[in-house]
Amino acid sequence: MVKIIRILKSIFFPMTLLTIITTIGIIIAINALYIRYINGSDSAIYTAVTIPIVLFLIALYVVDRFLIKKVSYFKLMIGETVFITLCYFLFLYQNRTIDVNFYTNQDYVLVLFDSEDDSLIKFNKKRVFGQEMNVYDTNIIHLNRKMFLRKDLRVNIPKQWKRFSQNRSIHKNEGDSIQYIFITRKITIGPNEIDSQTFLDSLLNKVH
Repeated sequence: MVKIIRILKSIFFPMTLLTIITTIGIIIAINALYIRYINGSDSAIYTAVTIPIVLFLIALYVVDRFLIKKVSYFKLMIGETVFITLCYFLFLYQNRTIDVNFYTNQDYVLVLFDSEDDSLIKFNKKRVFGQEMNVYDTNIIHLNRKMFLRKDLRVNIPKQWKRFSQNRSIHKNEGDSIQYIFITRKITIGPNEIDSQTFLDSLLNKVH
């Protein structure tokens, strides 16, 4: 019993930032596995992201327990603070997004990539590295052609939309082409099917 207590003390004490973060990570991982067990494949992505991160934290914590015996506590805490801060900002940078947030009562939104202007000047800063543009007065906007290829671009639909379909493609008309993202809220608008190619072609011909 005394030996077990000593082992537990060597694992958790003296406490460092990694002790707290790793413990929280393990709790989150256990919760992720539980959710995965209850919800099945619906929670697979959450588990797939969480588990590798927690395993990485555990590996760092093993190093932490080794260093705590070799380096002064103060220096180790300073080092961990710097390291964790850098990791946090690196995570924010790698997961930065350019968001187009629509606030509209219409049943569809359309983003046309046909402009030659620098569209990024229309965006506001979001958190540390992200950018966003809130669209209130229309459900159709024009962005720079090159932005269609950006993987960090997100078109966010109104929050009241529960179901939607998205069409991301290229429209060709009389030798000209335009890239677009078309998102619809529901299947029909009056007698016309909103997600039909006929409706979409007609809409694109009007606005382009």
